[in-house]
Amino acid sequence: MHQVYIIAAGGRQDGQGQLTEVERLREEVTQAGLKLERLVIDPLSSGWSSPLARHHFRSGCGPLEALAFAQTQLREGAFEAVLIEGQDAIKTGYSREQRDELMQEVFGPDYPLPEAYTDLARSFCHQQGIDFTRFKELRDTLFRNYQGSAPEVKVDERWYTEITELFRGVDCANPYTDYKGALLLTRDDLLGSFDTEFPPVPVRGVGMGFAQGDGADHLEELADYWHLEKAVHYANLQAGLEFAEEFNQGRALLEAYTCYPVVPLALLLRGKFVDSLEALPAWLEKHPLTLKGGMNLNRAPWNLPALRALVEMTQALHQQPELLGGVHGNGGLGYKQGFAILGGNP
Repeated sequence: MHQVYIIAAGGRQDGQGQLTEVERLREEVTQAGLKLERLVIDPLSSGWSSPLARHHFRSGCGPLEALAFAQTQLREGAFEAVLIEGQDAIKTGYSREQRDELMQEVFGPDYPLPEAYTDLARSFCHQQGIDFTRFKELRDTLFRNYQGSAPEVKVDERWYTEITELFRGVDCANPYTDYKGALLLTRDDLLGSFDTEFPPVPVRGVGMGFAQGDGADHLEELADYWHLEKAVHYANLQAGLEFAEEFNQGRALLEAYTCYPVVPLALLLRGKFVDSLEALPAWLEKHPLTLKGGMNLNRAPWNLPALRALVEMTQALHQQPELLGGVHGNGGLGYKQGFAILGGNP
């Protein structure tokens, strides 16, 4: 089995950032005579229920699915190099009507995502034995944690208004931005073909977990998040370590999927970062869940937050190669879960 490495990562948001290194090494792939496989994360405009093209991935977990597929094919020697890329212009590429109509395709116009996640959070509270007051306290503590990683971001006071029974505007993902990102991967035996600017970042493990279904008919199963535990477990098995232990000891970075508070709460419980919700407030005082404020403050469009997280985690590990990095992906109302462990170069 080959070891898989990310040799370049780049992103551009609202005109800021660049993908120069990705494009340069992509050209080196061509010059070296290697076959480059392209995996694409679909934009909002593709539609939620349209047929999925070959080597295309969809949902907030799509980038983790693509990474898992790339890792398997590269480890087995079937692929020589893989480009995972996605772009979407939620901010400038759609009218408000187009954007709203496409987002409503997930569960229909009568069941918008904030309401769906509110129902999911109710089920989660019931299963965890906490009331809504306690949930809101945890929700607020989570957001303060995100702010600790993005102190320069100013939040409009209007976003602190509750938009559902359990969520404020600041607690929900903010996808209204334009973003393009890409990762370039290859195998250990081909690393000598490339002149990389930064040390390659190893992909240590990628785990996936799937529920039996999504939406209102599956709330109890989704709120249990057993499939998230499975995703983290499989990633740990591949990496030969327990990521939560490494993170809690200060030897790793984390980018949780923060689309709604119930999702990172489930990650911290099912990923064994904490033993109980009672331990969470003190734990959150010590450990940043995100690199730059998560989906709430750092933003990324529709299916691309986990791609942006993988790009930015790779860049962070370039600066701290001795650390590990964990990236979480969540699809739909949570029916797909993915967790990746990167880094750990000496």
